[in-house]
Amino acid sequence: MPISHIGLNTPDIDSLSAFYLEALSPLGYKEKMSFMDGKVRGYAGGCEPDFWLASLDSRPEELKKETGPLHIAFAARTRNQVRAFHRAALKAGGTCNGTPGLRPQYFMTYYAAFVIDPEGRNIEAVCMKPGFWAEEWSWGVWTALIGVTGVGLGAIWNYML
Repeated sequence: MPISHIGLNTPDIDSLSAFYLEALSPLGYKEKMSFMDGKVRGYAGGCEPDFWLASLDSRPEELKKETGPLHIAFAARTRNQVRAFHRAALKAGGTCNGTPGLRPQYFMTYYAAFVIDPEGRNIEAVCMKPGFWAEEWSWGVWTALIGVTGVGLGAIWNYML
């Protein structure tokens, strides 16, 4: 089953929220929900929040422990979104942990970029589609090929009648 959502605890929700809003904007993420006077915030690229930030102030004392390292990968629809995520995350204050590119050591079409967020977490945007589906320019090529094929088949059909 797919993961429903993930949440991060942070000592500074305002600055981390600003970072993620800018870094994830190329993926369509926006703040969708807020609870407890903004101490818990939900973000989504669609309708339902799947990424949450919570201020440590909103947690009981026994849960206010240092968190360990974490890796989060956000799905991108195109390779251009991966590149835009990387630029936005660096502009927002992240540190490069891997420039946009293919990672054939994972598998042949794995195209990703990695950034360390301001609190030390490794965040990634990844597009796993082959290049001919994952780049915007390819949509025009495929549309043209389908159109030419359709016209050609139509001409053959008319010739046979």
